[in-house]
Amino acid sequence: MICVIFGGADIEDYGRVSVPDSAVVIAADGGYRHCVKLGIKPDCILGDFDSNLNILPDDCEIITAPCEKDDTDLMMAVKKAFDMSCCEIIVYGADGGRMGHTFAAVQTLSYIESHGGNGLIIGNGFVMRVCGEGVHSFADDGFSYVSVFSLTDSAEICANGLKYSGGIKLVSDFPLGVSNEFAEENAEISVRNGKILVILEK
Repeated sequence: MICVIFGGADIEDYGRVSVPDSAVVIAADGGYRHCVKLGIKPDCILGDFDSNLNILPDDCEIITAPCEKDDTDLMMAVKKAFDMSCCEIIVYGADGGRMGHTFAAVQTLSYIESHGGNGLIIGNGFVMRVCGEGVHSFADDGFSYVSVFSLTDSAEICANGLKYSGGIKLVSDFPLGVSNEFAEENAEISVRNGKILVILEK
């Protein structure tokens, strides 16, 4: 099953938001305002509600957490998605002005991958995805840059369809994989060992 999660950060272009009819929709705290603007009824709204200024509906599940907690609102939403048997998780509104929250979102993507799911964060002009061992495909879709970073001490990858392709070893303390480019409409990145973060940017 697919789950679409709305976080509380701004979404500049609602035209890029796509919610499949069969998807489970979870609003994480202030992310509920995006559901209101899009006319989408969420299946669940959760968080500590420190940033949600909307009146919450009474016809969906509401989960309230204390402000002092270990999980971010986004992590709560991801765990709820797994509880609802969703393995494909698409997140909107997870990037913003606070770098701490943005980095936490990257770690949340890593959590999704480590627990057998496929996660995607679609932000304002970029897409982020964490990939473990295996072959992963990426479409050009108008993106100018493809950056690949190792989330483990090192990661061995082989890229095809990018300007700089072939096999390479990435390490976690040197940004060798920043600002690559598509050479073809579709590219593949094979991860032989380790875990990587892939960022597609306009």
